[in-house]
Amino acid sequence: MRIFGHPAHPLMVHFPISLWALTTMCDALALMGYTQVWGFSGLLLALGLAFAIPAMVIGLIDYTGIDDEAAPVANYHLLLMSSAWITYLASFLSRLDGTKLIDQPDLIPIALSGIGLCLMVLGGWYGGQLVYHHGVGTRFQNRKTSEN
Repeated sequence: MRIFGHPAHPLMVHFPISLWALTTMCDALALMGYTQVWGFSGLLLALGLAFAIPAMVIGLIDYTGIDDEAAPVANYHLLLMSSAWITYLASFLSRLDGTKLIDQPDLIPIALSGIGLCLMVLGGWYGGQLVYHHGVGTRFQNRKTSEN
C-alpha cells in the first residue's frame, strides 16, 4: 500500500516502535527508582498499542503481495511483531487496577515490556531484511515482479 507514491507501512511503524522503546526505557528508569516516569510509561505504552493497529493493517495488506522467496522472512516478521504487540498489550493490562493504571512500578509489566522490546527488535530486523534484501515495497520489487 502506498501513500503519495511512498510505501505506507514503513512510515507507520515509526510511531509504535519509538513509543514502545520509550516505554521500556521509562520502565527501566522506574525500576531504578525514578518512579515519577511510571505513569508516563503507561501512556506511551497505550499510544504505541493504538498506533500499531493501522501499521499492522497496512502490513497485512502488503503481506498479500509478498513473493514466494520473501514469504518465510515475512512470516517471521509477522509472527515476531504480532508477538511484540501481544506482549506489550499484556504489559498494559497488568498495569491496570480495574480501569485505572496502578501508581507504583511493578516487576511483571516491566518484564513484559522488556520481552516486548526484544521481540520488536528481532521482528524489526526481519522487516529490514524484507526491504533491503528482498526489495519489498521498493521500486526494485515492482521491476522484479513485472519482469516475471
